Amino acid sequence: MNQSTHNAFSFQASVEVKPQLHAAVLLSPAEVDVAFKDESDRARELVIGHWMLTGVVNHPMFTAMRVDAGKDIAGELGIISTSAGAAYLILCSELGARHHRHVLPLYEPKVKEFLSYAAREPFGLCIESASDCCERMLYTSPLEPGLFVASRDACGEMNLAKRANFIDELPLLIAHVSKLETMRALKSQRIREVDVSILLPDEATAGSFPMVRVADQGSAYRH
Repeated sequence: MNQSTHNAFSFQASVEVKPQLHAAVLLSPAEVDVAFKDESDRARELVIGHWMLTGVVNHPMFTAMRVDAGKDIAGELGIISTSAGAAYLILCSELGARHHRHVLPLYEPKVKEFLSYAAREPFGLCIESASDCCERMLYTSPLEPGLFVASRDACGEMNLAKRANFIDELPLLIAHVSKLETMRALKSQRIREVDVSILLPDEATAGSFPMVRVADQGSAYRH
């Protein structure tokens, strides 16, 4: 797992591919306890007491990830800074020619709390299929806690008085993160497909972004 930093980005959206855009969910240990209260003992043993980050991928990638079971998946962390001064953590997973990118706004208090935890010990990940099958995978993040120190520290380096500007430029940020070339290929010669799961700031709603719509139960946003 590598870490890279990307600075203020250009806003030319890629027309090479139409990425799938979903909503990520970040759960505190207390929220995990409530969400998994009716799950099996095995599932609860895996997740209780830990933070959890959820994301969604297209069904072909979900199937490939489940078959791979972590053997060939490569990953990279990146910090993207915007022209308004906002910073976002990009957690990129690559399998074959496909990318899944978690996007976390570092100006959200809950994200700062999460990163303080992730910089000390592993957290839970839940990846769901975008199909109607309601399939999911639960596992402990394989990322070394030290990789999250830079993003944790970046949380305190923004001018939060500009938060309204951060929200205004969010559609541009989404377009940029969805571009194939925003994150480099790690093992593949070329990335051909991208899924993005973004944790939306509190002020951001689906109605704020005509480029996305709410999927079933409000759990995912996509083009």
